[in-house]
Amino acid sequence: MPTPSFLERIAAWPWAEGVTVLFGFAWGAMLGSFINVVVHRLPRGESVVTARSRCPRCGSAIRPQDNVPVLGWLWLRGRCRDCAAPIAASYPLVEAACGGLVMLLAAAELVGGGRWLPAFAAEPLQGIDRLLRGDWTLLVVLFVHSAAVLTVMAWSLLDGAGHRLPPAWVGATLVVAVTAVAAVPQAAPPEIWPGSATWPPAAGRLATAVVGVLAGWLAGRAGRGQGVRWGLPLVGSVLGWQGVTVVAVAAAVAGGLTRSGAAGRGFWIAGATTLWLAFSGPLTRGIMSLLVAEPAP
Repeated sequence: MPTPSFLERIAAWPWAEGVTVLFGFAWGAMLGSFINVVVHRLPRGESVVTARSRCPRCGSAIRPQDNVPVLGWLWLRGRCRDCAAPIAASYPLVEAACGGLVMLLAAAELVGGGRWLPAFAAEPLQGIDRLLRGDWTLLVVLFVHSAAVLTVMAWSLLDGAGHRLPPAWVGATLVVAVTAVAAVPQAAPPEIWPGSATWPPAAGRLATAVVGVLAGWLAGRAGRGQGVRWGLPLVGSVLGWQGVTVVAVAAAVAGGLTRSGAAGRGFWIAGATTLWLAFSGPLTRGIMSLLVAEPAP
């Protein structure tokens, strides 16, 4: 009997799934911390890479132990260590929100082994075993999907800060998203319509992404803020026209009920996109099983 590999031994641990989910939260929270930096510095024309984080009141450098997402704010009780100036609660809230979104995606796409994604639905090996036995495509899918969701979050926060992104930046982001979906089959949205899967694979993925972008652009034309007008085309590239239509309606209803502004509606888009990516697979297959009659034995 062959000796189990290191990854196979990890897969047998009872808490491997929990660690993976916590990793997703930690990774998302770190990206949320970077988003906070971008939103604070970009409108001021400051570098988002080279400059150290400092207190905006006294200018003291933030210590590494105080810069831990969410926990750093709690340790400091929401105040600067040097001058005791209050630190806005929005910083840990953004970090926690980003961590929660990526955590949900990690639970569905890593721990779930991609079984809710169209490309993995029929695969025999499911659960976290797929990842821990060397199928790293799941990590690539998680990266593509979480990048789209968190980019919408960043654009929405920049709305709140009054900063408008150059159209060239937005266009380049959309091109990168469409290219990523076309290059990674497992990250592609469902086919445009039944039967279009007979197209050449790369052309079919490119078409689904482009149609999703166009559907998102049409849905976001009447919206306010770049989180809506450009966020919907972005998530359309990874959801397809079907998913972005549902997300646009859900975000509009939630934004109207909560009376959210332009930035808030972008948050609803990010949240609805995450829920669609996490749960649309089993819901769609369940509905189709009810509508499509099985052949008689």
